[in-house]
Amino acid sequence: MDLELRATATVSCRIHPVVIFNVLDHFIRRNKGQSRVIGSLTGVFAEGVVEIRNSFPVPHTEGDQVGVDIEFLHNVLDLHHKVSSKEVIVGWYATGPEINDASAMIHDFYWKEMNHPPVHLLVDTNLTNYTLSTKTFISNNLTINEKALGAQFMPVPLEYLSFDAARVAVETFGRGKAAPGTVSLESELLNLETSVIKLDEMLTEAQEYVSKVVEGKEKPNAILGRLLSDAVGALPKIDPQSLEKMFSSSLQDLLLVVYLANLTRTQLTLAERLQRSGTTA
Repeated sequence: MDLELRATATVSCRIHPVVIFNVLDHFIRRNKGQSRVIGSLTGVFAEGVVEIRNSFPVPHTEGDQVGVDIEFLHNVLDLHHKVSSKEVIVGWYATGPEINDASAMIHDFYWKEMNHPPVHLLVDTNLTNYTLSTKTFISNNLTINEKALGAQFMPVPLEYLSFDAARVAVETFGRGKAAPGTVSLESELLNLETSVIKLDEMLTEAQEYVSKVVEGKEKPNAILGRLLSDAVGALPKIDPQSLEKMFSSSLQDLLLVVYLANLTRTQLTLAERLQRSGTTA
């Protein structure tokens, strides 16, 4: 008897924060009595890296039989392609602390739909150990004498990736933890102030670390040292006076834009009120 474990290609995953928010929103809106939810992951494949950019829910049933609404999946995918034509299904997600027997069947379904090994994203909505765990898996086929027996899920590296707009949204949600209720976006001027303060704190922390290493109070870290060296080397060589002049010029441009925006808003408000007055007269 020949026992063989056929492994799929080694991959790593990158995921955008919006996918996690979509999964959590789907779980909150689940039907009464439903213990977990599943859905499709969309994104792109690139040289062994799976970039998960978006997701959408898929109705399913679990119990004596496992069922997936294929027609719903295809209809939503067609609509998704009208917005993001380059994105394809790269896998599927599920909520819960662990993979169960139904997961293997759903994974096999997606494999047949994609004609390619899918990625499985598992989001622990049970908050085991008070953490929102997110893990990605691929499956390896277990065969005996060329006869398939099942699949074994193997974890793969997961990295969070986001655009600037998504990063701003996540930071805004983070501020909502300390102040429950409605959280408004910061103005450009206040956002600039926050960025400068954060940059100053990071520079202070880096300076304190370097000072402790030089004084022998802290053990040096070679990786961290190379990162600091690369960061310093990437900065252009410029004297403080020129830097201050450049910063002041950019700040003045920003203030001018804010002033013009407020002026335009005021003019539109006045025009609207004059129009209403003329209509009532």
